Parts: sequence; C-alpha cells; structure tokens
Amino acid sequence: MRKVLLAALVIALMPLSAFSAAEKKRVWIAYKEGGRSVAEAALKNSAAEIHYDMRQRNAVVATLPSKAIENLSRKSKIEFIEDDVKRYPMAEVSPYGIAMVQANLVDDNLAGNRTVCIIDSGYDLNHEDLPTTTVSGTDDPGTGSWATDESGHGTHVAGTIAAVANNNKGVVGVMPNGTVGLHIIKVFGASGWAYSSSLVAALDACEASGANVVSMSLGGSFKSRSEDRAFAAADGRGVLSIAAAGNDGNTRKSYPASYSSVVSVAAIDSNKALADFSQRNDQVELSGPGVAVKSTVPMGTGSDVQTSVAGASYEALAMDGSAQGSASGALVDCGTAEGVCAASQSVCLIERGVISFADKVLNCQAGGGVAAIIYNNEAGALSGTLGGVATTIPSVGVTDTDGAAMLSALGAASSVVVQTGNYSIYDGTSMATPHVSAVAALVWSHHENCDNQAIRNALIATAEDLGDAGRDTSYGYGLVQASDAVNYLSTNGCDGGGGGGGGGGGGPQQCELLPKGASCTSDADCCSNSCKGKRDAKTCK
Repeated sequence: MRKVLLAALVIALMPLSAFSAAEKKRVWIAYKEGGRSVAEAALKNSAAEIHYDMRQRNAVVATLPSKAIENLSRKSKIEFIEDDVKRYPMAEVSPYGIAMVQANLVDDNLAGNRTVCIIDSGYDLNHEDLPTTTVSGTDDPGTGSWATDESGHGTHVAGTIAAVANNNKGVVGVMPNGTVGLHIIKVFGASGWAYSSSLVAALDACEASGANVVSMSLGGSFKSRSEDRAFAAADGRGVLSIAAAGNDGNTRKSYPASYSSVVSVAAIDSNKALADFSQRNDQVELSGPGVAVKSTVPMGTGSDVQTSVAGASYEALAMDGSAQGSASGALVDCGTAEGVCAASQSVCLIERGVISFADKVLNCQAGGGVAAIIYNNEAGALSGTLGGVATTIPSVGVTDTDGAAMLSALGAASSVVVQTGNYSIYDGTSMATPHVSAVAALVWSHHENCDNQAIRNALIATAEDLGDAGRDTSYGYGLVQASDAVNYLSTNGCDGGGGGGGGGGGGPQQCELLPKGASCTSDADCCSNSCKGKRDAKTCK
C-alpha cells in the first residue's frame, strides 16, 4: 500500500514535460476543509492553467492533464472533481404555435419538394433568420422589389413558415430546415393596399413559379366575380389557396378567404380560445395560432424585449411607443397606478385597468420609477399602446398569471430591456394563416402523390375540434394538426378511404361528415371513417 501511495505522489508531482502529450481537461476541483494546499500543490506540479480561484466555494476551476486529475481525485482532502461543462446561449426560441400545430412532430427534410407562394408586402432577403437560397420572387408593378419589405408584414408571415432552425438566432418556423421553396409576390407598396386585379396577377405568378400552396394574409369585404373565377380555376389546376378570415371580430365575410375554393383561417390564442378580433362565419374552415405570435421582421425594425424578476425570465411585449433602454431595480407594487407611485430607482409593477397605459407609465416615471411592467387583468398576454404619449422609461406588458407570480416577489431585483431588434410579436388572422399554409405544405411534402383536395380534406379530417362539436362558425373544423394529417394520409391514402393513391377529388365537401373529436354513432358518421369509444360516448378519431 505504501508503494502505491508513493507512486501516486510521484506522479502527482511530475513536471509538466511528463504531461505535455497528455489529454487535458477543464474541471471543477472542490476540496474539503484543509484541502486547499493539496489542490494547490497538484495544480502547480502539473503546470495547470487556473481559470477561477473560488476560495469562498472551496473550489478551483482549472485545465490540467487527465492523469493529474485522476491522481488528484484520490486525495482524501478532495471532495470531488467534475467537468466544467459548457453552456450555450438560448437565443433561438420556438413560438408557441409551432407545437400547437404539431409541426415539431413532423420531419421537414422532404419540404424541398413543395413551394409556398406568399402574396404580401415583400421579404427581407437580408434577414439573419430567413432562407436565402430557396427563395425567389416576382416584382409587381408599382410596389418595388419583392426582396424588400417596408411594412414588415410579409417578412413576419415568412418567418412563421420558414424561419431557420439551429442557427442560434431568433425563432423557428413550421418548416425550419431551409429547404422549402418560397416564392414572394409583393402586392402591398407604400399605399398599404392592392386591387383585386393585383391579387389575381399575383396568383398567376404563383402558379407560374410552380407553387403548390398560396398563402394570403390579406383580404377585403367586397367579393369579385373575376377574382372568384381565378381562384376556382387555380384550385382546379391543383393549387391550394389559403387566406385570412379577417380581423373585424364580426360575422362579415372577407375575400378571398370566403370563396369556396379558398381555405378561410380563423385565429386562436395560446389557450386555443378564439381571438376576439377573428371573423366568425360559415366559410371559416380551419384555425391557427394568431395571437401574440413572434416572428421575423425586417432587420432593425423590431424590438428585443427582456424582462426578469428575482432571477426568473418572463415573456413580455413592449408597449407600442415605449421608450427604449435598459433599467433595473427592486420591484414595487403600484396597484393600478392611478396616481404617482413612490418608486424611486425601482421597477413599477402595475395592474391593467381604470386609466390608460400611458398615464400608468407616466405615474411610475413621476415617482422615480426606472421601468414599468403592466400585467393583464384577464387571461392572456398584454399588448398595449401608449398612444403617442412620450415617456422616458421602458415599459412592457405581461400576462395575468405572470403578474401574479411577480406580486409574490415584491422587493426582488428586477430588470426590463426594450431595444431595437429583428423580431416582433403580432396579432391577427394574418398570423394564423401562415401556420395553416405551412402545415399544408409540410403534410403535402410527405404525400407528394396526393392532390390539393386530398391535402385539404386531410387537414379538415384531423383538425382538433374546438368550440361546438363539429364544424362551427368560429373555429371551422378546428386547429390544424400536422402530424395527425400525415398519419391520416398514410393510413387512409389520398382518397381518404384506404386506397392509398391518386387524388382526393371533390374538395372539402367530402368532409361534410363529422370531423375528429365530434360525437358519433358509427364509422360512417366520420370523415376519418373511425368512430370509437364507449357506447354512449363515441367520437370520431
């Protein structure tokens, strides 16, 4: 035993030259009381590179040869040695809608066989988080280059469809590996609107580009016979057109969404509740995430928002018109901030209600507050505007539940950052539409032999039923589900009857039977041809 200990001591005290060719590792060395001198001697004799000397933690972080680590670990005064493991920035996020539509469950490696045509306000071809090599476009007279986007709307839509994954930046889209084809038609210029003829010309350009899916986060209240005919003809030639149901929050129909040849998309929030602005009518066919959707906008035109309380980070939305800046301080409860809040060098926590957001921020500011966090008084995220009122402190909105959590941490260190960024959070059926368009293309990429009607029918048959059982005027058939639709076609074939080939034929009328989740009595009741469950509680599967 003595010889073994002596040998170990000799190895631990060997000069650097003996270890020059040995593998080195960066490790934490934690020592017991009285063990510091043991660690120091071993580190000195192995010529270790010391990164941190953490005396208060009885630890040293160093890089040294593996053999020296092995020998040091045998010392009785050494508590443990472990790798100094790596940590990576968590800069890239997956917006909530990606999982809600099951895009995270479907591989998009085949997406290169599909092309989505986006008719909108353009595309920031220089964006750090968007594809460049699989993108083409057509310039529309009077709107400028398709590769620029003055309003940001089209770039936001594109990000939901195809923002790139694994680049440690921004967000991810429904099809994030950068292979899906995108064709961009810019119909919105400085005026912010376009004619129906411009839309039809754009549709023609989409077809000419070989597009399979046309995504339109746009619309208007008046129908056009010429436009209706154009979309019906494109539908007959195999193009799947998808459009926003509208944001007026009433039962009025919007076009092109309400043509029978076009899929009309409603907006829901992260709790799968219908957005209050979403149109409700008998043409609504499918639903998608459309409230507080984070996506790409032209470089430098978005906002980067960071909010933390007591070391915990919270999702927050910058108040529209908020001052930019970074501020930190103890968290102070200002109630509804109807008067000046005593918040010297503190962060104001404010409940929504009674007075305007601008007045709340001003009352925080007047009391010496350095930043304002306003929490919702009803379920969901809080997106507010200061209405052009000038303030000097950063201000953000958070959910009611996050506000409640913050109330339990009053006095804790808090921080708010609002600064220029490359991403923004938008609301609208415009945001719901690209979720559905991208899912359609993703599903289609796995069943390339199916036609547009088969894909449409599969999305209908597998939608997650929301609201009233079966199709309703708020959610249509329900929330689009990518994985379920892929599996449905694998099981039932393109014709929905297990035949496995050819086209779907017949459009959505094939699924006027009950959709997934609806109560049923037999298989014949269901689009999926599968009615299962207990005798008195069967549903379409």
